[in-house]
Amino acid sequence: MPGKRIPEKRTLLSLGVAVGALCAIAAVGIFAWSYESGAVYVDEADVVTRNCCPETQSGPGYGMPTLRVAIAAMISPETTKEYYGDLMREIGKRLGRRTVFLQRKTYAEVNHLLEKKEVDLAFVCAGPYVDGNQRFGMEILAVPVVDGKSTYRSLTIVHRDSDIRTFDDLKGRRFAFTDPDSNTGHLVPRYVLAQRGATPETFFSETFFTNSHDNSIRAVALGLADGASVDSLVWKFMRDSDSQIAGLTRVVQESPRYGIPPVVVHPSLAADTKQQLRETFLNLAQDKKVAPLLKKLRIDRFVAGQDGAYDTVRDMQSWVQLQSEPRE
Repeated sequence: MPGKRIPEKRTLLSLGVAVGALCAIAAVGIFAWSYESGAVYVDEADVVTRNCCPETQSGPGYGMPTLRVAIAAMISPETTKEYYGDLMREIGKRLGRRTVFLQRKTYAEVNHLLEKKEVDLAFVCAGPYVDGNQRFGMEILAVPVVDGKSTYRSLTIVHRDSDIRTFDDLKGRRFAFTDPDSNTGHLVPRYVLAQRGATPETFFSETFFTNSHDNSIRAVALGLADGASVDSLVWKFMRDSDSQIAGLTRVVQESPRYGIPPVVVHPSLAADTKQQLRETFLNLAQDKKVAPLLKKLRIDRFVAGQDGAYDTVRDMQSWVQLQSEPRE
């Protein structure tokens, strides 16, 4: 669908979403600036459309079985490459496999890859896990523990200099969502609004999707949106590692805690492969070579996850759906 143009000052802004590569991946920046129109163009075309690391006839890993990994766009392609590339390559080595990354713009596309068994495992958000589990039995392989917890929150953020103090102050303002299937970046704010008898269309003056949490944070920091709902893990990660951007935002509302985004597999993945993958993830923190990579990602360790941790997400989905149904 075509992107939306959002009026903005005639200043050349870089959101840090460069045309990047994940291995040999093709990516298009989500935000592009138009000097002539003085507007920011939110491009909703494909961000990533090709698989990376295509088969070659020579080079490292040629002839080895592959470990196909899909990573949803919780963070932009360039950032994903930087922080997840080394980790997944190390995991592949421990399994005697060459790691092949596939990244897609939306959570739904990643779920589709796993449902069709085009990947072996995937990193997904809590909302897409609930959807995939219901549709084809998507199974939790492991979950990360961050700051001692395997839960996370949805944060409503605004610019640090904004006069907005509460969620209700965002009425009539521009708001950035992450992905239509995101729990923290879309479902939670819709749930908050539904509890008030409102919808995004009736509450906000304008909404748009940024396709990743770091993009939503940048949109608020640079004044492209008055507010956004984002993953607490990504916001805290950026606050600690990129204070120039996240430091321009502040939190006006925190949600309750939800089950953290899991690492998942298709239920029909070969049992021995599934077990190898699970044991590898669960033992990563004891691996001296991999421990620094986990620290870089702010992950303490991986543990076995429980489906019941996502029941609150299921409850919100059901409640929002019920409220959206036409009344007789």
